[in-house]
Amino acid sequence: MDMLYTVLLADFSMVLVCYAILLLAFTANVVLSLYHNINITGETFDAKRLWQGVKKALVLVFGTMLMVAAVDAATTLLTQYVPDINEQVHDLITVAMIAATIGVAAWRYIKDAYSTFISILNGKPSEVAAAVDAKE
Repeated sequence: MDMLYTVLLADFSMVLVCYAILLLAFTANVVLSLYHNINITGETFDAKRLWQGVKKALVLVFGTMLMVAAVDAATTLLTQYVPDINEQVHDLITVAMIAATIGVAAWRYIKDAYSTFISILNGKPSEVAAAVDAKE
């Protein structure tokens, strides 16, 4: 049982580092989207949409922690019965699971933030049209 706790602590520390990356991507996306939606498209601030995004991030955090615990418990228990499951196999399974959950979510937030960033740089459609008219 002590081995399971050691493995869980090591994996949770790796997950926390990944969560820091996810938090940066999520925050960048929220900040850029708020600016874009309020100043560029003229929408009003909607706290409900912001809360839904935060709720989705919290569910992702909790779900990933549960999956890490399940993988750690399964591989630790299986090592007692299957001698071929060693530390490298456990690490590979854990990293793949973390990349499939946190990595995909972080990449999506980064992609969305980048798209919003480009949209902000392009400005309002009326500003772009005015700039094109002034050029002609």
